[in-house]
Amino acid sequence: MSTEPDRRESATGIDRVAHAFCPRCHPDPRPGEVLVALCGARYPFWGRRADPVSTCEACRTLVSAPVLGCGHSG
Repeated sequence: MSTEPDRRESATGIDRVAHAFCPRCHPDPRPGEVLVALCGARYPFWGRRADPVSTCEACRTLVSAPVLGCGHSG
C-alpha cells in the first residue's frame, strides 16, 4: 500500500480536482461563490486553475455533450 497522499486532495482534505461548469449558468463567478459542476459536485470557486492537480472524469465526459445537463448547448 502506498504512503503517498492522494493527489486529488490537499493536506487539508479539500478537493483539488478541477471541475467544469456551464459558462452560461455561471458567466462571471466571484471568489467563494458556490458553483454546481456539470457532474453535480458543489464547490467554492476560487479562480480558474492553469494546471489542476487532476480533472474530474465525469465533468470531462459531460462537457463534450452537445447539450449540458442544465439545457445549455455544450
